[in-house]
Amino acid sequence: GFSQFALTPLGEGSYAQVYKYSDTLYNKTFVLKRAKKNLSPKEIERFKLEFTEMKALKSPYIVEVYSYDEENNQYIMEFMDCTLLDFMRYNNHNLNLSQRKNIISQILKGFSYIHSKKLFHRDISPCNILIKKYEDNVIVVKISDFGLVKYPESTLTTTETHFKGVCNDPALRLCGFKNYSMAHEIYALTHIVMFVLTGKQNFQDIKNRDLREFLEKGQNPDPSKRFKNITELRENIPYNAL
Repeated sequence: GFSQFALTPLGEGSYAQVYKYSDTLYNKTFVLKRAKKNLSPKEIERFKLEFTEMKALKSPYIVEVYSYDEENNQYIMEFMDCTLLDFMRYNNHNLNLSQRKNIISQILKGFSYIHSKKLFHRDISPCNILIKKYEDNVIVVKISDFGLVKYPESTLTTTETHFKGVCNDPALRLCGFKNYSMAHEIYALTHIVMFVLTGKQNFQDIKNRDLREFLEKGQNPDPSKRFKNITELRENIPYNAL
């Protein structure tokens, strides 16, 4: 087991505690996600489903998970250096246009892949998009936290799933998570793209007309007026505004 490795807490979500540890055998850092002790059987099932779903997804843009430990309801996943939130906080002032494009491109490739599997992430946020930094300024972006992922047929999606996510369409509070659709995923991804373009998460004071137009279409109060999918969103990103 893990008894020989010292666990360092990284934080906790509603279902799980997250730790990192250094494996001396591999000489590598891993992340351990452990279900909280007081979860209901349904919540445990949900936690396990997050692992199973991520295990089934094979993409360079999705965080890798390795093995599930039934006895302790915990699983191991790859370690990433920081969240998109922290990365932008520290690097926004010196990111050039091609670096921003590269980050956005990887994020959208990851979500295109998720959508190609007929899934929605539903919890898109700058905290669930992770960054790994390599030498020569190479940046790899991966998506994580599939705890709210939407399965078209799943009975696990309870209507009262708590509303999360700074990027989510506020109208979801009214229509409920069971009605979450591509339009809601596009709303949140518009927020993410704007965040990478500008380094801001409050867009009220953005004056640039092209940026405003992009924002107003991606987050149109009428979901039917938003970009239909990631391809359309991608084609309309106003890089020339920067």
